[in-house]
Amino acid sequence: MVFLSTPAVWAGDRDCLVEWRVAGAERTRGGWDASCRDGETECDADGAADGACTFAAALCLNVRDPAVPACEPGTLGRVRAGGRRAAAISAAAAALHFPLSATGVCTAEAPVRVPLGRRARRQVVLHARARDLASGRGARATLRLACARGAALTTGPPRAVVVTTDFETGLLATVGVAPPHAVGHPTSPIHADAVVRAIGDRVYIVNRFLGDNLQVLDPARGLATLLQCSTGPGSNPHDVAVVGPHKAYVTRFDRPELWIVDPGAPSCAGFFLGSIDLGAFADADGLPEMDQMTLVADRLFVSLERLDRRRDFAPAGKSLLAVIDTATDGVVGTVELSGGNAFGETAGLVHEPRTGKLVVAEAGNIFRTGDGGLERVDPFALRAEGFFVTEGDLGGNVTDFVLVSPTKGYAVVIDDALRNVLLAFDPSRRAVTRRLLVRREFLPEIDLAPDGTLWLADRALPAPGIRIFDVASDRPLTTGAIDVGLPPFAMAFVP
Repeated sequence: MVFLSTPAVWAGDRDCLVEWRVAGAERTRGGWDASCRDGETECDADGAADGACTFAAALCLNVRDPAVPACEPGTLGRVRAGGRRAAAISAAAAALHFPLSATGVCTAEAPVRVPLGRRARRQVVLHARARDLASGRGARATLRLACARGAALTTGPPRAVVVTTDFETGLLATVGVAPPHAVGHPTSPIHADAVVRAIGDRVYIVNRFLGDNLQVLDPARGLATLLQCSTGPGSNPHDVAVVGPHKAYVTRFDRPELWIVDPGAPSCAGFFLGSIDLGAFADADGLPEMDQMTLVADRLFVSLERLDRRRDFAPAGKSLLAVIDTATDGVVGTVELSGGNAFGETAGLVHEPRTGKLVVAEAGNIFRTGDGGLERVDPFALRAEGFFVTEGDLGGNVTDFVLVSPTKGYAVVIDDALRNVLLAFDPSRRAVTRRLLVRREFLPEIDLAPDGTLWLADRALPAPGIRIFDVASDRPLTTGAIDVGLPPFAMAFVP
């Protein structure tokens, strides 16, 4: 076939030879416009409030577009994209085979990251050009991407969303971060065994043992339930990791398959997307006991406790982290940890401040100290680095912890007398610096609030509730526990 080499006559942005495809984009007289707020899961592809919006963009060629009825597809030479943030989309376009005469051909989606820096809002402009080799007709398509700081998503002052339960009834409560710490009681019902995650502009309730479902709530609508779908009967889900508005992973403690789901599905009919079989990493009982997760770039890390149910859930050797490529959903590696029973009550896998390494609590035998501690994992080298703080250093099995700085952390430990102790420690010196609270009742979670204070879920009777501490002095900031109704079990902070 011979193509005429005629000069291109460039059309504007209303031509069907080349068009942009971006979630939420609107076609305007000047091209396509898309806007997003940092962390808004409908449009920020990484779903994280990380100082940038990541748009998933594609170029579509020879489009049969009702908006341009007179436009005729052509035989296209190589399509080029331009703009400071166009490298990924240029690479995606280069992967197509030219000359191209088929209609409705799109590139793979490519990330276009718009960093905010110190700005409240930033816009970048991308261009793409296509040319019909036969007629010389050319077309240009312009895409304007605007990112705004996530604080614009706020629907009020920061607050904690608290799961409360007596393990017969589960209820939600909210507590204002700022004094006087006003308490609210949303009406969305939850299961009696549940944990909570706040990701982007959504709150996720993982309804665990005998609940067996994932619940999606909207903080902007009083924590109304948007979606509540089963994760399979008897699955006992433990955690959720959200990759984007229409893709998330759910660990299922009592099943060998990790589920891939759509948290933005209009109904449960479209909720289940697929599964990843982790049964190859199970111990002799056939279940790997998958628990907590975190995302590092395009990799998902999943803790596998590996407990022997035939021996009262005793550790069956060392625990693992399974590593999954979120683009292909394939297992690309594992990390063997130094201890067993990689146990986190509610907090997920922790990222260490400044280093970005993962920190995993490994309890070993929960009824005995001396076989566990806190371990760093390099998520890029896929290497466990050994315990940097041991159970011996802290005087008990770690059930939850937070790291404030290289020299400051907090942990809840269960000592040999089965007391629950909230303590402050210095990771650099492997030393306890203060014991803040001792309880016979379970202390299920500690967390850092957006203002930097330490919050504790205290289930001690007769006055359970939330206690708040100053991380500079370790002193309590509340005279007693903030009453949230039923005893608190888990919490997350919004917006």
